[in-house]
Amino acid sequence: MKTILISPYSQTLRNGKRNPKNFPYWQEVVDGLKQEEYTVVQVGRGDEVRFKNIDRELFDKPLKELRIAIQECTTWASVDNFFPHLANLEKKPGVVIFGRSDPRIFGYKANKNLVKNIGYLRELQWDIWEKISYDSKVFVSAEEVCSAIGSILL
Repeated sequence: MKTILISPYSQTLRNGKRNPKNFPYWQEVVDGLKQEEYTVVQVGRGDEVRFKNIDRELFDKPLKELRIAIQECTTWASVDNFFPHLANLEKKPGVVIFGRSDPRIFGYKANKNLVKNIGYLRELQWDIWEKISYDSKVFVSAEEVCSAIGSILL
C-alpha cells in the first residue's frame, strides 16, 4: 500500500487571521487520493482541522517521529511550511503547494513545486505574513495536486 503524508497547514498568524499559505482544497485532495486507494496520513498540530477519510493522524509529534514517518512514507504533500525542509533533510521528494511564496526562493528542486501563476507571488518575499490577505484563487486545483502526487508514484 502506498502511503502519502500530508502537512496541510502553515503556522498560525499572530493576528489570528487565516494564513495565506494554507491551501483551501485539502479535503478534495484527500478524497482523490482515497479513490486511488492510497493510505493518507495527516501531520500537524492538535488544534488543526482533521480531514475526513484520513487513515492515520500524526499530531503534536516530536521531530524524531516525523522523520521516521517521512522515511517510511511513499511520498508527501504540503503547503510552504516546515515540512518540505524536514523532508529535504531525509532526502524524500514530495509535492509543495505554493500560493504567494516564490518556489524559486523557498522550494527544493527535488520536489514538485506547484504554483498557479507567478503573478500571485507577493512582492516582498521576506516580509511578515500578517500583511498579506488570504485569497483562495492563488492556488492550483486539487486535481493538479493529486496529479503531481501520482506522477511521483509512477
